[in-house]
Amino acid sequence: MSYYVGPPLILLLALVEVSVLPMFRISGLQPNLVLVLLVVWLMLRGPKEAFALVAVAGISIGLVDGAPLGTALLALAPLALLQEVRGAQLRESGLVMTTLFLLIMTFTYHLTYFLVFALMGEAGSLSAAITRVIIPTVVLNVLVLMPVYLLVSLSSQETRRASYV
Repeated sequence: MSYYVGPPLILLLALVEVSVLPMFRISGLQPNLVLVLLVVWLMLRGPKEAFALVAVAGISIGLVDGAPLGTALLALAPLALLQEVRGAQLRESGLVMTTLFLLIMTFTYHLTYFLVFALMGEAGSLSAAITRVIIPTVVLNVLVLMPVYLLVSLSSQETRRASYV
C-alpha cells in the first residue's frame, strides 16, 4: 500500500513546500516537509520503502525548486548512509533516534545545497549559512517532526507488527 500512497504524498509535499509554505515563512525560513517525511518513513517503515521514495522525492523537489536539477537527489542520498549507521539489528527506531537522524540529515541536506551553489560560484559565507539558515531550519524540522512521526506511526502499525512475526 505504501507504494500507492508514498509517491503521491511526496509529490504533494514537494508542491506544498514550493507553493504554499513560502507564504508562511518564519524569519524567512520554512521546514523541509519532504525531508522530514523521508526520515520518519525510513525509521518507521524501513529502508525498502524509504529508498524508493528518496528517488521520487529527489526528482520531485528537483523539478519544482529553483536549484539545479539533481541537487535535491544528491542532497537526499545520505539517507542510505544513515540506514547503514542505524544497522540491521534495529528493527524499529524511536522518536529520539528519528530526531537525531533528522538533525544530521538537515545539516547534510543544506550543506549539499551550499556546496552545489559554491561550485557554481553563487555561495555566500558558510558560517552565515549555518547560523542563519541551517540551525533555524533544524529547529523548524524538529517541530514538524512530531506530528509527521505520529501520523506515520499510526498508519504503520500493521506493517511493524508483520515484520516481527
